Amino acid sequence: MGNIKNRNKFRNFILVFVSLVICLGLASFGYVYSFLQQISGRNEAAKIKPTAVKKDEPVNILAMGVDVGIVGSKNDNAKRTDTIMLMNYNPKLGEVNVISIPRDTLIVMNNKYKKINEAHVIGGPAYLIDAVEKLLDIKVNYYGKVDYEGFRKIIDTIGPIEVKINNRMDYDDPAQNLHIHFKKGEVVQLDGKKAEEFFRWRKNNDGSGLADGDLGRIENQHIFISKVAEKLKSPSIITKLPSMLSIIPKYSQTNMSAEDIIKYGYTMTKIDKSKIKFSTIKGDAEYIDGISYLIYDEKKNKDILRNLHYESAMNK
Repeated sequence: MGNIKNRNKFRNFILVFVSLVICLGLASFGYVYSFLQQISGRNEAAKIKPTAVKKDEPVNILAMGVDVGIVGSKNDNAKRTDTIMLMNYNPKLGEVNVISIPRDTLIVMNNKYKKINEAHVIGGPAYLIDAVEKLLDIKVNYYGKVDYEGFRKIIDTIGPIEVKINNRMDYDDPAQNLHIHFKKGEVVQLDGKKAEEFFRWRKNNDGSGLADGDLGRIENQHIFISKVAEKLKSPSIITKLPSMLSIIPKYSQTNMSAEDIIKYGYTMTKIDKSKIKFSTIKGDAEYIDGISYLIYDEKKNKDILRNLHYESAMNK
């Protein structure tokens, strides 16, 4: 009889424990969901409807990193897109292609030559989305945008990112309060401020720097993003989620629903590092009316385009 009572007590304890875990899980999900709703479809994002994604079809997410913009301006669209990346996720292959688009890439807007990083200034995210779609002959399903203040705070929250400095970095831009000073060969722990400096550097005060300018800078960005992705997969990140979720809504926006953010965010954490590929749009540097542009060359980007148009090719 005593054994039966003990078994019943143990069973009741298990039921209570499991119920508590489920309740805590639901509460955590509700907490996360409420924060994600704050960045989903607010402000200008509400005007940019996402393009529906059919089951098992690739999805394209355009990521925009914006600079400080015109000093004193309260217009968010006065900010240029300092970083433009298209994340292409192919569920059938289980692969993610991260494609960087150099900010000097030539586009035609309102019958005038423009650099692609000006599109956001002229017409906000909608204009940049349109420019990328025309450039690569794709549909952008979703977009996300974050400014550099938010970038700094997020890196401070998840903890320092360790990188080795492969170039002497010595640059100052008082107008943006940007001061970059790293020694070649040193291994540094990048907090938010230093991470921004590393992420944005491409030349020094004396004119030296990366021979290929923005293209070399993008390589540094790919290195940094890979390290951040690895850190986000660490179990320790769970304890930092509340702080991250309190920061993200203040400095970012997206036209993804909270459900899609959770779905694709979870998917990305499960993808093996070897299945995440980084590439950069290729082209030729050319001066037009005294302004330097990167002229996109479709032939030089056939591998990138093949990955982007995988589904279309399969259906032919």
